Amino acid sequence: MTGSPAGDLARRLGIRTGRVIAPAGLVIIFAGALLFVLPPHSTIAALVAGFAGVAAFGLGMVRFAGGAWWALIIAVASSGLLFAAVTVAGRGLALHTFGRTELCRVVHREEVDTHARYQHYGFVHTVACPVGGTFTIRTDSTDRQPEGAVVGVLDDPGGLLEPDFASRQNLAVETIALLGSVAVVVVAVEVTRRRVRAAS
Repeated sequence: MTGSPAGDLARRLGIRTGRVIAPAGLVIIFAGALLFVLPPHSTIAALVAGFAGVAAFGLGMVRFAGGAWWALIIAVASSGLLFAAVTVAGRGLALHTFGRTELCRVVHREEVDTHARYQHYGFVHTVACPVGGTFTIRTDSTDRQPEGAVVGVLDDPGGLLEPDFASRQNLAVETIALLGSVAVVVVAVEVTRRRVRAAS
């Protein structure tokens, strides 16, 4: 069917469809990140949106490339990296941009058994801050803080962002991760576009 009028029409429709679905996938990825960073802070909803966005971006890029398998691999890898960056690094960037850093005291630490979901224990810290008040911060075992310790806490005066220990949010690393992931997606799109142009 390739080279026939019907084949040419199917290819053009595929490219046009890809030009719509791929950007829609990126929008869904950023929407998933917002569900994670902003209320309701839902990890499950963010993951569902993230997987849907990655799938849509992958499908769109495959349609744009005329069904080429390499486009799927490039699209899924680059958009998956983007989703990870905008959720994890996005939270830290939002705290650094709209939040404040306070020295707070860990007044209580409780160990939580997360063995059913993960292969380690988690910790819930209750911290008392001079301005922000009392917060709870969840960490895994590698980031636990002892009771009575004075630690830097990033919190949001407006209450929209979940607080976190400042030591877990490195502004330079988060900025590089976010910009790098966006650059990878741009390169993936450009490589696909050039290969499609070369093939046509």
